[in-house]
Amino acid sequence: MTLKYFSFQHCIMWTRFLILLLLALTPQAIISVKQRDLETVYQWKQLVYGFATPADRQHAQSNGYLVPENGTPIDVATHQQAKGSRVFVTIPRFQTGIPYTLAVVSDSNEANGPVLQPYPDYSYHNAHGRDCNKITSAFRVAITECNQMFVIDSGVIGMTQHCPPQLLVFDLNTDTLYHRYRFESSMYVPIASLLITPLVVVQDPPPKGRCRRLHVYIADVTHHGLVIYDSELNTAWRAENKFMYPDPDHGQHTIAGDNFILMDGMFALATDQRQLYFHPLASISEYAVPLSVLNNRTMWMDNLEAMPEAFRLVGRRSSECAAQAMDSHRNLYCVTFNPIKLIRWNPSKPYNVKYEIEVPADPQLLEFVSGMKVFKNDAGKEELWMISNRYQKVATGTLTDSEVNFRVVRRPLDDIQSQHPPIQDLSQRLIFT
Repeated sequence: MTLKYFSFQHCIMWTRFLILLLLALTPQAIISVKQRDLETVYQWKQLVYGFATPADRQHAQSNGYLVPENGTPIDVATHQQAKGSRVFVTIPRFQTGIPYTLAVVSDSNEANGPVLQPYPDYSYHNAHGRDCNKITSAFRVAITECNQMFVIDSGVIGMTQHCPPQLLVFDLNTDTLYHRYRFESSMYVPIASLLITPLVVVQDPPPKGRCRRLHVYIADVTHHGLVIYDSELNTAWRAENKFMYPDPDHGQHTIAGDNFILMDGMFALATDQRQLYFHPLASISEYAVPLSVLNNRTMWMDNLEAMPEAFRLVGRRSSECAAQAMDSHRNLYCVTFNPIKLIRWNPSKPYNVKYEIEVPADPQLLEFVSGMKVFKNDAGKEELWMISNRYQKVATGTLTDSEVNFRVVRRPLDDIQSQHPPIQDLSQRLIFT
């Protein structure tokens, strides 16, 4: 009797062990146990522009700079500080009627949504290309652990290159301009180029470092290249590769039943501090190149297409996606177009549809995610922040202010990150774009 009882108990123990082992090896099962939801932080039917003074509003209105229906938000970033958090959005000047192109979301609300305020103030935005010391058209931003915001100003309004593209660095402790770098003519082709996405890697982060050694990687979406800026040298160089071009077979897109053509090339950037992961928008392929290769300025100064063998195809996903971001556990996120899905992938697995894990989310909240970042909240936990703008409606001319069009959403990542260890030495970094 004793032997039979022992065998029975032994069998139960092994059965429990096998069940636990299967759960541990099945990411979908873990997600379903402790699933997080998307939270809508802000939403707009139409952008609402606020002004510090009546005179600023009057200036915008009288000069034709205030046409609310012309604004489409592209990027989002949040910053934690002692007195609370702030959320920034960019509104590139794809056309006229945009009073300011970099904004902070205020606590005030109107019928169409929360009121924006110009950052750092309206005087930085009121030249509309006539003064290149101001902001012409901010496309995307990156906020680092150094409390600095890096802003890419394309210098373009509509189809006119008013100013050279520039990299602006704002000190978020004082809301003052800390540094400006204007890109030389060899870094871009007027009108043909459009610098849109900055990714910042800080080599000497706090608390031990002084934030003086960093690289900024900037995507040129229409002239299909990558610009690399070195803060120590205060100079930039350009890299090009065939993988940065759009794929003609994936230039026609479908989002929520709407079809449009967008042949954008080099678009989304992310990094695990060893590799730069990137993809064109018109593509289902993900590519990578070592940062050490990109950081070798001498090699690229001699040849824009140097080291083609260093670039590699990582794999292919189920559909096109726009923005992407990587967390400190090396999970890479993006939102596919058709069907609309928030997906993640970890470099420990092959990059293909089989290992493309869907993160449950309401697709209505994620129609064309043009901006995506990973930030830490005030509790030190990472969150995924996204901005969606229903660009398919903009492209087809069917956008209406009778329904919600623009959303800022966020999602905690602790349930996902519990499945993968963090990257060594990256737990305190906020460098993902």
